[in-house]
Amino acid sequence: MSRGLIAAAVFSLGFAGPSALEAVILLTMLGWTTDILDGRLARKYQKPPTWVGEKEFAFDMVMVFSGLCYLVMSGFIPYWPAIIYVMVAAAFIAYFRSKMVTMSFATPLVALPLIVAYFEARHALVWYIVWIGVALLLDWRRFFGIVREFIQNAKNLSRR
Repeated sequence: MSRGLIAAAVFSLGFAGPSALEAVILLTMLGWTTDILDGRLARKYQKPPTWVGEKEFAFDMVMVFSGLCYLVMSGFIPYWPAIIYVMVAAAFIAYFRSKMVTMSFATPLVALPLIVAYFEARHALVWYIVWIGVALLLDWRRFFGIVREFIQNAKNLSRR
């Protein structure tokens, strides 16, 4: 649920414009940190998921989408290409109804703040790269599990 709140904050920063880019990147890092931590807690305590836990992937995607909204509202990403991308993604996701397809369209959106930070906020870029490195070191097995799941889902989808 924290990612839903963070998504709302990131979206609202679109009204603040380009000056909020560093705050958006920090909030994004916080959101992905909560994703890692709640996943670890869920696996550690092995309790059945709550309603919020069952919707975790949806909250993740809302956070990803809010980042795109911020980048468009702030003028970093042109409006029409973003609209076309979202429409194509929505069509593919609706047709295939696959987490793998959704992740395929979400991954470039996750990378966009890094790309924009390279040109607009180098300090935030360094923070984000360090965060990614630390997150990978601490959660290496889970990362590879997600990659394996993605590949397996791609294979299953190709058989359809």
